[in-house]
Amino acid sequence: MKLSGSSQTSHKRLTFERAKDSSVLSNFSCGITALDTFIHNELQDYLDMGSCNLFTVKDDDIIVAMFCLENSNLTLSESAKESMREGRKPIPDGIPVSSDDFYWLKPMYEATEITYLAVSFDRQHNHIGSTIIENIMRRIGNHKEYTGDFVIVRALNTPEYSAIPFYKKCGFIPATAEVEGANLFMYRIVKK
Repeated sequence: MKLSGSSQTSHKRLTFERAKDSSVLSNFSCGITALDTFIHNELQDYLDMGSCNLFTVKDDDIIVAMFCLENSNLTLSESAKESMREGRKPIPDGIPVSSDDFYWLKPMYEATEITYLAVSFDRQHNHIGSTIIENIMRRIGNHKEYTGDFVIVRALNTPEYSAIPFYKKCGFIPATAEVEGANLFMYRIVKK
């Protein structure tokens, strides 16, 4: 995905670049043990398998955040589909509303998954994470490599840290009622 470019936060200019190798993150730490361990010990294996694509976020050539994207699928419960049809949850532009339309009969929907997102420990609480989310949401709807009507995440939820409040603030909705393992599966609709 060509996310190379820049984005304005309230006081910083950030650049987004695709990286092929996790070694660019050798000095990066988000302060969350499980995520830092994954970034430094396992991420390269996922990149080598082609499971996801790594992007870095820089401020003045210093990496302040990272995220990974991959094509995925979303399975919506019948109650979630009904909520969208009845207007209790927003429906993506161009998606049929009628309950008898073919769209709502599909078992799965194309989605882009944010598989990992981390902000450097010393740069957290500066709106960098939400800037990344908005940048992804803006570009996904018009991109050829990443497609779908939804962006999904598995929000980390451990005793040390929970990303669930962050993703809720960014407009993500729980896709399931309960946490599976250390993650809550969440989605957000792509505006096209």
